[in-house]
Parts: sequence; C-alpha cells; structure tokens
Amino acid sequence: MQSINSYPSLADVQYRILNAIVNLYRYDRELFEVDANERSITHKLAEHLQREFPQWHVDCEYNRCGFNVKKLIEIHNNHYQSEINNFEDTEARSVFPDIIVHKRTTHLNLLVIEVKKDNNSDSTIDIEKLKAFGQDENYHYQFGLFLRLGPTGCTEIQFYIEGENIQEEGELLHQLIQDNLKELGYGG
Repeated sequence: MQSINSYPSLADVQYRILNAIVNLYRYDRELFEVDANERSITHKLAEHLQREFPQWHVDCEYNRCGFNVKKLIEIHNNHYQSEINNFEDTEARSVFPDIIVHKRTTHLNLLVIEVKKDNNSDSTIDIEKLKAFGQDENYHYQFGLFLRLGPTGCTEIQFYIEGENIQEEGELLHQLIQDNLKELGYGG
C-alpha cells in the first residue's frame, strides 16, 4: 500500500490506465456509437480512472493550482499562431487539462491526460500542454498521456514521463489496450 505522499510506479500507473480505458469501452460503448461530445467521453473516462486511483482525486478540466488559477508559462511559437498575436512574448495562460489525477491543494500531481476523438485531428496544443505540465516546476506531473479515441478503439497513445515523450512506453500501452479491446469485439 502506498503512502499518501508517494507516487505509484510506472507499471502500476499504466496498468490502471489500461483498466480504465478498457472499462470505458466495455461499459460506455454508446458514447462512441452516437459520436458523443469529447467532454462526455472524458467525463466517463475520469469516472473509470477514479475507481483505479481511489486514493487520488480525478478531475476533469480542473483549473486550480492549490487555491490559484492553473496557468502555464508558454514560449509562444508557431503552434500558437491562431491564438496569439505577438509570438515573442512570454506570458502565463490559463489552462484546463482534460483529466488530471492529483491531490487537490497540494503539489502532488500524478497524471495529466489530454483526449481527442478520431475526427478531431489537431493535437498540437494538447501535446505542448502535456510537455509543459511535466516540466513546469509549479506542476511537475509525473506522467502525461495523450489519447486519440474512436469507435473501434484507441488509435493513438503518447506517453510522457516528466514532460518527455517515451515512445516505447506509449506503443506498449497502446498494444496492450488494443489487445484487451479485441477481446471485447473492437478493432476487428
């Protein structure tokens, strides 16, 4: 049993993520069949994650850092051209991650997740946020996860450790999820 101030291992976190995603497809298949809103999907995924991480808080679009508004300092570059007029400026911008696993009002931040549906192709800003959440000293999320979800299963996973994309971990987790989903009739 983990202490309240410790983080679970990489393998433990991945196992819990695997279970939550498989249970999302097992119990909430209709969300994909009716092409539900991305927020509906992330809400249900967060519920499954809460069962997997009972000693942590799992929140959707949580915008707090302790008692303050959650902000990231971004070096503006071409990824943000549509949002920002002056690319040379550095400023803090409010952020709302899709799902986080953390301890509210502390600096214990375990997992930050960004989700896109298959029909939403632009993930550039989501990827930049995941990197920043792992590297920013105000948050320092241990793990980050980018998920692309569709009606036939999880089509893309990127896994981050302290803001660094660890491709082999993402590929391994993706394969494990897809193997489990095939048992449920997904993916052909």
